[in-house]
Amino acid sequence: MSLGERILSSLKTIVLIEERTRALDDALKSVKAKIDGSLSDHEKRLTRLETIVEITRPDGGVLRIAPREEP
Repeated sequence: MSLGERILSSLKTIVLIEERTRALDDALKSVKAKIDGSLSDHEKRLTRLETIVEITRPDGGVLRIAPREEP
């Protein structure tokens, strides 16, 4: 194999590695977006749980917050 062929082969390998790296980068971005979405869902659930805990009375009664009724 001549020097030129080796250089060409190396360049092809680099291009393939770069394409695979880009594909992995795109896949990781989608995974990150899914994780960020799940974390925000968990934060909303935690807020709801904290609200339930805060409005639970020590005697076991629960303060119920109802929406305002329009006249």
